[in-house]
Amino acid sequence: MNPFREPPGVELGPLAVGLDQAARRALEALPSGGRLLEPSSRRASHTLGALGSLCLTLILASAIAARAAGWTPRSPLGAAVVVVFVIAGGLALAAILRALDAPRVQHTLRGDLVGRAARRVLHHTAVLARRAERRPGSFNQHATSSLQTCLHQFSDPAIATWIPDDVRGRAELLLARALATNAGPHWAQDPSLRALILAHLEAAAAHLDHPEPAQADLRRLLPPPDSELPASPVPAPAALTARQPPDDTAAAEEAAAAEEAAATEEAAATEEALAESNPPTDHVPLRR
Repeated sequence: MNPFREPPGVELGPLAVGLDQAARRALEALPSGGRLLEPSSRRASHTLGALGSLCLTLILASAIAARAAGWTPRSPLGAAVVVVFVIAGGLALAAILRALDAPRVQHTLRGDLVGRAARRVLHHTAVLARRAERRPGSFNQHATSSLQTCLHQFSDPAIATWIPDDVRGRAELLLARALATNAGPHWAQDPSLRALILAHLEAAAAHLDHPEPAQADLRRLLPPPDSELPASPVPAPAALTARQPPDDTAAAEEAAAAEEAAATEEAAATEEALAESNPPTDHVPLRR
């Protein structure tokens, strides 16, 4: 294997996510007439009133504490502090009165207009989903941008109530897979694109009725946590030393040295035996 070869890209699931069928089921439940309650802003008024009550309570507590301590504004700085507290108390009281005087009658919207707007978005989403399922190769950047626009329109307060969470989750899943497909096999190396696709996959897993496909893509994209990896015991240094195999080179050298010493001793013993069996004799010259 070539060590300089690029790592393989991360592949997500197919573009067929069942968005077409889910959008068609949502189309059947859209209103076609009547009057619908407009999304209320009552929660904002309640929050503002709660903040005003808290601020007014703190101002009254400060005034009681100053009165108990016998503090009186005898300097320009003290007078400025009193003026600031009076203005803050007036603003807090105004916030409380605004929350109490908020209109209790909710506005209504025409059901046919709401249904028409939601039907337009869901129909466009179903067309894009059908194209992704039947011709995934033609689901280009333009189609991906159109799907992203549909997702933004899902958040419109007027039609958000009529968009099921499962439809939103399938659209998020299709958008994440389409972004990865159009970016090429090495899209995961782009940090910004990787973060965008990861956000869409997490949103899909949160909205889907059956989040297994989105969770499978998340497992492909994210490394497993350290807690799920099998813990490998680290042996002690003594155990490592005891388990090390003997050095074959050193053993061979020791064996060769022993053989050489034995051969040297044997040769010396042989020479001594020959010397003892053949004693030296005087040289006698031969006569002619």
